[in-house]
Amino acid sequence: MSELNRYAIELLSSPLAVRVDFHEELGSTQERGRKLAHAGAPHGTLVVSRIQTGGRGRLGRGWVSPSGGLWMSLILRPGILASLAPRVTQVAAVGVAKTLWGLGIEARIKWPNDLLVLKPGEAEGRKICGILAESSVDNVPVAAKGPGDSDAGDHRLNFVILGIGLNANLDPEDLNVFDREVATLRSELGHDVDLVQLLSSLLSNLNDELEKIKDFGVVLDDWRALNCTLGKSVRVRKFGEVLEGRAVDLTPEGALLLEASGDTIELFEGEVDHLGQGEA
Repeated sequence: MSELNRYAIELLSSPLAVRVDFHEELGSTQERGRKLAHAGAPHGTLVVSRIQTGGRGRLGRGWVSPSGGLWMSLILRPGILASLAPRVTQVAAVGVAKTLWGLGIEARIKWPNDLLVLKPGEAEGRKICGILAESSVDNVPVAAKGPGDSDAGDHRLNFVILGIGLNANLDPEDLNVFDREVATLRSELGHDVDLVQLLSSLLSNLNDELEKIKDFGVVLDDWRALNCTLGKSVRVRKFGEVLEGRAVDLTPEGALLLEASGDTIELFEGEVDHLGQGEA
């Protein structure tokens, strides 16, 4: 198998790896990416580390990142308005899902940012990949284009740091996760994968999906086909509030529509649990 290193990644000649920042060990690729972005690093700067000692997911949760996984953050400057930033998470989820399906793993997207492997009849599934998209917005608002322009007063998105943690050549117990089940490529496939080839496929799929970000309906169609949240009874935790209802669809901008107590609620953020039949 190819060794994952800076030279091997540069040879991929990916538009999402125009600058490679490779580390044997790093506290957090996400924090490193943010530092580089603020220093002016270009679109397509890729931060990769064999080991993360301070990785984290959404809501500041720790993310155990031993050697054998694919731990990376991408600096993206997609040239879109700040109001469209939530699209990046859905775009990335579709790109990762297509990569996993290409390996023979029927991964499903759990809104907003997890990739799960589910057994038949399983409600929650086992997490195989997490996504974290953090954005920075320009201070100067975009000028209105004309009367009634919906973009009036919006800001330009400066950059997005897209973090992806993919459990690859590991056993589930290596991840030291006790509060939820996890899956790895090794546990699902029965063998290890070439991390350079895996990264090549992932970057190719991510780039293909990012090119559709302004034609977002195409991305949403794929997201709906690959998800495991819509149609489910769910519990959503958001800023201390707990909501229960049925996840019915995504809005044109990727927000989750939740039917709860006779109302339809639009959610851009939240921690989602899928409920089993006995919990609904």
